[in-house]
Amino acid sequence: MTVPAWVWAASAAALIAAVAAEVVLTGRAVRPGASGAGRGSFTARQAIGWVAVYVSLAVACGLAIGVTAGWVTASQFYAGYLTEYSLSLDNLFVFAVIMTWFAVPAARQPRVLLFGIGLALAMRTVLIVAGAAALNHFDWLFYPLGGVLLWTAAGLILRPATRPDSEPERHTRLAAWLWRRSGREAGAGSNGATPMLLLIVAIGLADLLFAFDSIPAVFGITTSAYLVVACNAFALMGLRQLYTLMAGLLGRIVYLNAGLGVICAFIGVKLLLRAAGAAAIPAGLSVLVVAAVLLATVLAGMIASRRPVIAERTMLERRFAVIDTDGNGVWQRDDGQLLTRRLCEAFGHAPDSAAGRALAGAQQALFDAMLAHLDANDDAQISRDEFVTGVGRDIADRPGFDAAVCSTARTLIQVADMDGNGVLDAGEYARLAAAYGARAGQAERAFSRLDQDRNGMLDAAELTTAISQFFASRDPRARGNVAFGHV
Repeated sequence: MTVPAWVWAASAAALIAAVAAEVVLTGRAVRPGASGAGRGSFTARQAIGWVAVYVSLAVACGLAIGVTAGWVTASQFYAGYLTEYSLSLDNLFVFAVIMTWFAVPAARQPRVLLFGIGLALAMRTVLIVAGAAALNHFDWLFYPLGGVLLWTAAGLILRPATRPDSEPERHTRLAAWLWRRSGREAGAGSNGATPMLLLIVAIGLADLLFAFDSIPAVFGITTSAYLVVACNAFALMGLRQLYTLMAGLLGRIVYLNAGLGVICAFIGVKLLLRAAGAAAIPAGLSVLVVAAVLLATVLAGMIASRRPVIAERTMLERRFAVIDTDGNGVWQRDDGQLLTRRLCEAFGHAPDSAAGRALAGAQQALFDAMLAHLDANDDAQISRDEFVTGVGRDIADRPGFDAAVCSTARTLIQVADMDGNGVLDAGEYARLAAAYGARAGQAERAFSRLDQDRNGMLDAAELTTAISQFFASRDPRARGNVAFGHV
């Protein structure tokens, strides 16, 4: 049955109204006293609330489709929505990399995502309409689409489960290209139109590139352009708040890639069966399969993450991601230089100022100390595997390491101590952590853990202890895991 035009109009109007209300309300509501929180930024509670709003709208849209066009069509919508939502989770990794690369303040991130995803949705719509027209005229196209999904499934399933984010180069190539052409770090507090436009284009293009996996999957459920566009719209609008909640957690869902791979394989087989003229898999069964796989993936990941070996390795890999400033998969001297520029710009210091030079020297000394300890192949850089394997071993030059850590802590406080009292309050620490890619809520929780004497200040001794644990301890529960605001 055909879905009446008024259902699409009402759904679109409700979605637009929800987005408008969200922009207005989050622009006004700032949690009192939240360190580092900015106008327009999401708290965790707000993000959960808006995720619930967008999911509820999708459910209501499906019910309206079921009443007016039949429950088979509604089942196709729900299956497509769940598939699009789940396969779009990988986009959160990309968004996180772009936000970190450009040092986008937490207050600006929701707005950048809104316009970036809006651009992506417009481009996706063009692809979907063209794809639906082609599939409805040429049935043989289901064969290559099914093959693409099976190939994608194989890649996802065969990717090591303990390293869900082990391909940062894939995620950072676009960000690096835009950063080189912007001539500066576009997100670090600049109000110019060009940097904001670059960020929106980066988000939109990155999302579009990853849509070449998810859109064929939804076409495996339905070839109705309207349904596929609706699935994409509801999934993408709800994805922005999910970014706030889950960008830092997805790497800990150990079997995420395997789960997404199973979904791709199921839909790939469904496409091939359709192309061969075999009996179609019911839409209701598709909904159950996708939902069951997602639930099993999350539950299995939660159980596996409690295993000591996996928890330890996962934490060490996420520590490495914090210090790999440019996201190219290795820790190099360039990472320290990039971080120094970010910190100096964030706190208004010139790179050649006394504070800037001291910070650069401390970063260099710490890198050299860790290079001597971890660089197993003498290539003057530290890979992820070298970091994960080597952290926790006895450090030969322990006095040199301790001196470098102490110097790093003191210079970080020197740069970030805006009121000159020799310690960092919660707001100063939040700005410091933002340069490492931490969001306001993450920095707030980290500050609470690092402030051991509970005096509301972070002194050099507390920060030194945390940094030392970050680089020398394998304990996944150590306070030092959040030395720089997040892991």
